Amino acid sequence: MIDGHLPRLARLINQNQVFTKLIKRVHVDEAHFIATAGLPRYGLPAFRPAWGRLGELRVKLRKHIPVQALSGTQPPHIKKVIIEGLLFNEEKLCSIKLSSNRRNTVYATHPIVGDLSDFRNLDFLVPASPSIDFRLPKTLVFHDDIDEATAATRYVNKLLPEHLRRKGLVKHYHSKMSKRYLTKVYEDFSKPDGTCRILHATEGASTVRYIYADKFYCTYAILGTGCT
Repeated sequence: MIDGHLPRLARLINQNQVFTKLIKRVHVDEAHFIATAGLPRYGLPAFRPAWGRLGELRVKLRKHIPVQALSGTQPPHIKKVIIEGLLFNEEKLCSIKLSSNRRNTVYATHPIVGDLSDFRNLDFLVPASPSIDFRLPKTLVFHDDIDEATAATRYVNKLLPEHLRRKGLVKHYHSKMSKRYLTKVYEDFSKPDGTCRILHATEGASTVRYIYADKFYCTYAILGTGCT
């Protein structure tokens, strides 16, 4: 229900049994959003309430329809919410866990000093005295807050030599921006010779990342400031 009205899909499931019988299975990608976006958090209302109501969809469908939940972010507390939210029967649940280790991926930790809003923790992204021919490596920094991603972009841009500032080398990306801007920025960042070298993004970029997986080039992917 949105503003007192049922969306088209909900109306079809409620009113059209022929349509409902055509649904053979349900696949829920990025299922961690059930916990992170579908439920109230930190005293704030749910960011995307529909994620928290997927269980209602299961009730409307036939009992034998298989449901799959996919996510690369399922620590125990998130997995528990997914199971409850999708009304899974744990006795019948088939859980498959694969390693995220890749031959071309190296994990490292960089402890945050002081408060998360102290962007001096990001000083390492830009050399203090870069050589004339120095080229910034492709770097993707994830933030869990839109304002923080924007502020971090401004801060890192000021670390650049004066003649390189405001040239598009450092940009930010979040869901409140226009589709045209987001497409342009991500296509540029995904090219090895693209102008954008450092991208400060929120979790919205984690979904688009797969669309460009065949041409995505990134030297560093940093889980920044509060991401899990």
